[in-house]
Amino acid sequence: MENARSILILNRAIFLVSVLFFSHGCKPKSTHLRNLELPKSSKSWKSIESNETTLDNNLTHWVHSFDSKKLNLAIYEAWNNNPELKSLAEHVIARGEEAVISGADILPYFNAGVSGTRSKRNLIGFNFPNGDTSFTSNSFNAGLNLSWEIDLWGKISEQKKSSVKKFELAKSEFEGARLSLAGKVAMAWFTIVENRRQLELAVKTTSTFVKNDEYLDNRFANGLVSSLEKDLSSNALASAQANLSLINRTLNLSMRKFELLLGKDQGIMNENNFSNQLPDFKRLPLPPTPSETLQARPDIQMAQLQLEAAGHDLSAARKNLLPSISISGTNGSRSDEFNNLLDSKFKTWELTGSISQTIFNNGRLRANIRRSEALKLAAKANYISLAQRAFHEVETILANDFYLKQETNYLQTAAQAANSAAKTSWNRYQNGILDIFDTLESQRRAFNAESRLLSAKKERLLNRIQLFLALGLSALPSTK
Repeated sequence: MENARSILILNRAIFLVSVLFFSHGCKPKSTHLRNLELPKSSKSWKSIESNETTLDNNLTHWVHSFDSKKLNLAIYEAWNNNPELKSLAEHVIARGEEAVISGADILPYFNAGVSGTRSKRNLIGFNFPNGDTSFTSNSFNAGLNLSWEIDLWGKISEQKKSSVKKFELAKSEFEGARLSLAGKVAMAWFTIVENRRQLELAVKTTSTFVKNDEYLDNRFANGLVSSLEKDLSSNALASAQANLSLINRTLNLSMRKFELLLGKDQGIMNENNFSNQLPDFKRLPLPPTPSETLQARPDIQMAQLQLEAAGHDLSAARKNLLPSISISGTNGSRSDEFNNLLDSKFKTWELTGSISQTIFNNGRLRANIRRSEALKLAAKANYISLAQRAFHEVETILANDFYLKQETNYLQTAAQAANSAAKTSWNRYQNGILDIFDTLESQRRAFNAESRLLSAKKERLLNRIQLFLALGLSALPSTK
């Protein structure tokens, strides 16, 4: 009779657990973004419409637009070896495990255990026949223990949803870091290519002024030029040599930064691993619409996930005000002999239900609600701020591309004209028509024009990469 009654109570408990569990699972999903007022955006980018830019709508991965297999390999190497990216990857794993931990509280805890106790009791004052005043006893227990806080109000579920959103946030942060690292590697790559071209130009410039100085040395020795002309030539040569040293130093620094991005030891990169020329520009890629950009950018995704997580945190904080309901129980055996634990005659069970409500905790729960509300409002403001900044960045970079294209075209014309003028001025100096000051100045203008052209081409490349990043476009496939 007693066993039948025990089985009936356990069956009722299991039924109650099942009803509460499945009724909780049928609750509607949280909609913390339902009332979010998104920044207003147009259907297209104004900078493209105003500049009548021709676009390429066939671009899938932006690194491919540069047609450089070496650059592709460098980015993959950075993704595999960069220590900061590896650290973020481990943080993603940790956030995933935190979500698992938070969700574990939704279901009951079961654990099995075996324990033994030996105790001595004093019985002074009792007159036992044999005169003993104490006795020693043994107690052994074995069984399965149950502990469960029933998530009747959905508090634990909200905590789990928050952890899941934070896990997704960590994944978006990792993807954003990968995209950013690809951009940094590409920009460092083209900076090195431009530095190498600047070095070639500086060597050419120095060589030209060395020949000028030797020519004037001979003429000065023969009394055909004044000391002023000789000094002007020496000044031009020394300035060219100083500029050559500066560019060498700049190139060395660029190489060290590039090695750091790839996670390599310092000093092992070879300049010959890089391209010899800056790539030609293709048509501007067709950018996604402003609304699509919000969905593609990792930082916007992170802000949205942070806002959703803050909403779940706020719900959980409010539900902390409600009573907590829990069930605990054991099913096992107890005896003063260890060998009897497996004997069905010594079976025991216990089932306990409890409900508790916080009466006073000095305002802690209310303060936590206010804190969660403030964090949600902050997350909303951050999301809107990032969205507005994203629109501003894209429009600015698109406009910069148009102006950099104009600048490059003008500098191309200026460099060609300056080179032609430098050759003409040197011929006129040798024929005694032009003085040395104007000749050296025309040569400096020619070299400066070529240097500015290289810098403008590099700046346009870096601006194009910044556009890809601002649009959140994919850099390369995840694997080679």
